Amino acid sequence: MTTTENTTPRSPSAAKSSTPTLRRTPRDFWDMFAERWWIGAIIGLIAAGLIVWFRPHFEQIYTTEVSLLFEARKDRVLNIQEVVDTSLQTATELNTHMEQLRSKTFADYVLASFSPAETEVVQKAYIDPLRPSAPLPSLASIIRPNVTVFARRGTPIIGIQAANRSPDAAALIANRYARKYIDYNLDSANTRTNSAIVFLRNQAEETRTQVEAAENALQTYRAKHNLAAIGETQNVVLQKMSSLGTAVVRATLDQIDAKSLIDKIGEYLRGGRNLLEIPQILSAGQVSSLNSSLNQLLSQRTMLAERYGAQHPKIKQNEIEAQETRRMLKESIDKAIADLNARYEVSAQYLQRLQAETVGSEGQARELDKISVDYKFLEQDANAKRATYTRIMDRLTEATITSQMANTNIAIFDPAWIPDAPSDTGAMQITVKAGTSGLALLILIPLAIGLMDSRIRTPAQVEDSLQEPLLGVVKKMRKMGEAERAQVFRLQKNQDLAEAYRGIFSEIEVRSPLGFPKAFLVTSSVPAEGKSLLCSNLAAVFAAHKRRTLLVDCDLRRPTLHRYFGIKASTGWVDWLETPPDQRPASPDGIVHVSDHLDLLPAGRNSERPTELLDHLGRRETLQILFQNYDIVIFDTPPAAIFPDALMLARCCHEMIYVCRYRTVRAVVIRKVLDRFRGAGISVLGVVLNQLPESKARTYGYHGYGTQSADYYKAYVEQPKA
Repeated sequence: MTTTENTTPRSPSAAKSSTPTLRRTPRDFWDMFAERWWIGAIIGLIAAGLIVWFRPHFEQIYTTEVSLLFEARKDRVLNIQEVVDTSLQTATELNTHMEQLRSKTFADYVLASFSPAETEVVQKAYIDPLRPSAPLPSLASIIRPNVTVFARRGTPIIGIQAANRSPDAAALIANRYARKYIDYNLDSANTRTNSAIVFLRNQAEETRTQVEAAENALQTYRAKHNLAAIGETQNVVLQKMSSLGTAVVRATLDQIDAKSLIDKIGEYLRGGRNLLEIPQILSAGQVSSLNSSLNQLLSQRTMLAERYGAQHPKIKQNEIEAQETRRMLKESIDKAIADLNARYEVSAQYLQRLQAETVGSEGQARELDKISVDYKFLEQDANAKRATYTRIMDRLTEATITSQMANTNIAIFDPAWIPDAPSDTGAMQITVKAGTSGLALLILIPLAIGLMDSRIRTPAQVEDSLQEPLLGVVKKMRKMGEAERAQVFRLQKNQDLAEAYRGIFSEIEVRSPLGFPKAFLVTSSVPAEGKSLLCSNLAAVFAAHKRRTLLVDCDLRRPTLHRYFGIKASTGWVDWLETPPDQRPASPDGIVHVSDHLDLLPAGRNSERPTELLDHLGRRETLQILFQNYDIVIFDTPPAAIFPDALMLARCCHEMIYVCRYRTVRAVVIRKVLDRFRGAGISVLGVVLNQLPESKARTYGYHGYGTQSADYYKAYVEQPKA
């Protein structure tokens, strides 16, 4: 680090938050309890003893119970289904009964059944003997808290337990609860049955109106469409359609046959063939006879031609007859063809008439079918409504009958008897009350004290409550003398403590922006926080790092550093400053060489004017003498919350280290002291938490340097044996 001659104090640190927040963890609450549990135990025992000693008068409590059996099914006198099924089917229904027994609605139902005389019996035992004129508790406040409903495992039985100061009242309450629950279920079933009867009557009247309307619609439709003879009409239409179908088939076949002959004749004519080859032509009219006559004439001509010449009268006569026969045959054939054409035309016309008649018959049939279907629909609707009306009337009759019968499956299995002896004398109640109070105080008192205790206890509190950097934690030094504690680092008396001081040195080196030479001010809030021990060991750490270090004892009210190093307080810087300037030596008298790079400047003696001397010591020309020979000057000062000495020196020091002892000073006191130092212009490097018990270091979540045990460090540096 570069050396500088600047000794001007550093400007104040940035303002801290005015409302610091403190994090609380479950471990913090456990530590609050573990550190002060004995206080809570003592107060809890005292409170429990007082409760037992001054316990109020307890009345004896009598308890009895009644059992209700919930049958899964019940006997039926008539084979009629009830409107409300009260039989027990599942365990869930048993739980429903239990919740109804516990409900406020049922409790009010039971309370309303108590007569004035019965109410007096229940309330009489609750008269306060110390205040006979005091108003009695209400019936509800006596009965409801003291009635317990429970189920007997594996059975359809529910128990009702009643407690009261009077044995007669206990039995009365239990039996009344059981009897009234049976009545309550009967009333509920009857109410629902009556509601069903009213509903069925309304439905019956509405359905009867619908039946009458359906019957009227059926009769009107029947009269409108003359449905009395609808069957005969449908038969006639069906027969007609059957005849028409047969005729259509025949006419179609005849038309096809005529058409075939006409087409055949056309083919013969176009082919020049003899039409007499067609059987239907040959058999038509006189065609066949004329054809035979013509053939005979031709045969006869052949025979005459053999006998006579062409001009013979017989041959001529034969030729005339043959010509005539041919003419007549041609006319007959033409007539046959004309008859076939006429037959085809007549068949076509006849087929058209038949088809038209068939279409009309089909339309008539469809209309009759539609009328029949509509009629059947109306008939079915009327029948359905008539059947519905019949079922409603039957169910109404059954509901009316069941409303006059006891419809419940609940019976008293075992009534409540008047108890002979009390079940509770109040001892358990007072024991529970005293124990609860003692346990609550055992837990709450330590926590309350811990929450009110704002003293710095943990490393986290340093950063959260003080909002200052934590330079390090020094564990509590046990089994060491005063001189050993002050020189634990230099003499290497304890390895883990030495590591803690090295860690503080490292934090200072990292956080300090100033070069050498410079002056450190070390102070605390109150005495015995370990600031002098920190000064001694921290000076030894700087000296071990080859820094020329001067440790100055500025506690003029109670100097201690000379005692730590075994030096007699004969001379010191007080005598040097009180010497006139013209007779004063160049450097202070009494500087003691402690070790390499480490010197001690004791105060020398007490003084009655410490602030004047400290003001003189803090002047530039005085410090300049020290900075000529040393890199680090560490001032050990009195407690800053009690004396103003440290504040006087703050103006001439560059940086400050604040020492806080475990569970010693409240956070608000430290914050006020630090605010004063910031006003003086000194830079606060951070806070050192001192004298933290070894068991608390890692418990509080702090894992800084020196928190491990000495054995840990020793084992780490040991070399393995060959």
